[in-house]
Amino acid sequence: MRARTIALCMVLSVVVAAACSSSGSGQTQKSSTTTRAPAGGFPVVAQPGVTPTEIRVSGIVDVTDPTGPGYRAAYDGVQAYFDMINSEGGIYGRKLVIAKRHDDQLSNDRREVTAVLEQDKPFAVLPVATVLFTGADLLAKSGIPVFGWNIQKEWQGAPNMFGEVGALCIGGDCPDASLPWVAAQLQKKRVASLAYSVAQSADCSDGVKSSFQKYPSAKVVFLDKSLAFGVTDFSADVKHMRDANVDLVTTCMDFNGVLDIAREMHQQDLSAIHYLPKGYDHDFMSSNGALFEGSIVATEVAPTETVPQFPALKNYITWMSKGGYKLAENAEVGWVNADQFVTGLRAAGPNFTQQGVIDAINRERAYDAGGLVGPIDWTTRHTVRRLPPCIAYLRVHNSQFVPAFAPKGKPFTCFLTPATSVEGAKPTFLQ
Repeated sequence: MRARTIALCMVLSVVVAAACSSSGSGQTQKSSTTTRAPAGGFPVVAQPGVTPTEIRVSGIVDVTDPTGPGYRAAYDGVQAYFDMINSEGGIYGRKLVIAKRHDDQLSNDRREVTAVLEQDKPFAVLPVATVLFTGADLLAKSGIPVFGWNIQKEWQGAPNMFGEVGALCIGGDCPDASLPWVAAQLQKKRVASLAYSVAQSADCSDGVKSSFQKYPSAKVVFLDKSLAFGVTDFSADVKHMRDANVDLVTTCMDFNGVLDIAREMHQQDLSAIHYLPKGYDHDFMSSNGALFEGSIVATEVAPTETVPQFPALKNYITWMSKGGYKLAENAEVGWVNADQFVTGLRAAGPNFTQQGVIDAINRERAYDAGGLVGPIDWTTRHTVRRLPPCIAYLRVHNSQFVPAFAPKGKPFTCFLTPATSVEGAKPTFLQ
């Protein structure tokens, strides 16, 4: 029920108005191949984006976004990871370099993908962190390794496309036990689900409804999936929720919509808590946490609040700090993308090729970035998953995030086997 996917795809209504300015941003380093051997006795690699001293990648990120802050932090996570690897001498005598940083400006993803493939010619594409993924089919056909934030269905299917999680399943035909399990832990019985009228958001709300129908730990007593994107007046919806004695509110919406709902709930003295599948944002919660006290936030990367910090999490925090970068959810996703890339390079060996990296990753059965994400079996996870993902849950307290449900030091709650009931949904807690 990845509502972050849904919330950010709501911007379809503003795409026509978005700027279509010149391609890309940042400094371009011309891609090339060479026959000169790298230092250290490593073999020559005649592949796009590979020189004797560098392995070059290109990124495509929604940096300039008129509807929100964008995903610029994804570049920070990749760069911090590359800094760590380069400090150790790089890979096979070569430094890892983000040679071109594209800004898709919300609506220009396909144009930027075309520029990457026709002009940059990198060894790999990472990070990819965009609201709209209209160039996905071009990347899928390219045969280039691609790594990014999997918040769209377009990541599904292609063997060269690797998100930080496996393929998504969203909608009424994809019920799962995770949210009903959370409701049971909180002893909440009356649920409201709100969504925008566009397909992605409405599908998410259908998934909420079907999940509680299959796993009836609580009842969905109010559902509205007719909301127009950009609406700010939720007085009628909140009144209906109050009349229905709602005690848990879940949404398939963006931060602006969720915040307006919370303000109206406060205005009408509705004390229900929120379930926020897109809410792991420290700045947002620092400013608005009083409206979300006791609410549950879900993320699919290990929270920095995890104690004790395990080695991979320590490395992420340390190298982000060294680079002067701000910790953020999509920065950690970028770090995981970079780790997945390097893992594939190492498995492919010093005579690495693009296809060799892809094949090496697709043999992995339990990739977890050292515990930063739940385990991924890439032999199967390019296709739609039917089990809930491994989720790190946090409770909002005093405008801060506090790990919830899982034992200390184990951030992820995973449902690794199918459940026939909430009572039978026995989670495994993983580090």
